[in-house]
Amino acid sequence: MRLVLLPLLALIAVPAVAQETRASAAAKFDKEFTASDTDRDGVLTRDEVQARIAKMAVGKRQLDATHAKRVTDLWFDNADANKNGKVTKAEAQALLAKTFAKYDANGDGQVGTDERAAAVAGMKKGR
Repeated sequence: MRLVLLPLLALIAVPAVAQETRASAAAKFDKEFTASDTDRDGVLTRDEVQARIAKMAVGKRQLDATHAKRVTDLWFDNADANKNGKVTKAEAQALLAKTFAKYDANGDGQVGTDERAAAVAGMKKGR
């Protein structure tokens, strides 16, 4: 499951030898968005995001309810650009693009092994 801060895991949840491109991250994220939109209305609610995150594994463990809520709130608050309580695919993709650009340190359109390691380290430090 790759919904954690949706965009970040879309970037780092690939094998260490692989490079994630903008297109491949967007394609993975599109699938996650669709799977998370349980009522199929084309937007994500906070409850839908939290339900998806609550099922995800981090390493060999699942997030506890407190951390799932924190991750949900962090992602949702950043993704819901117009603050209407719903996240459209366009809003979510904008956050993905912003996150991708942040971790694509050399600007080559790919997040490679070193950049992925920096993303993981940043996530652990809360950045």
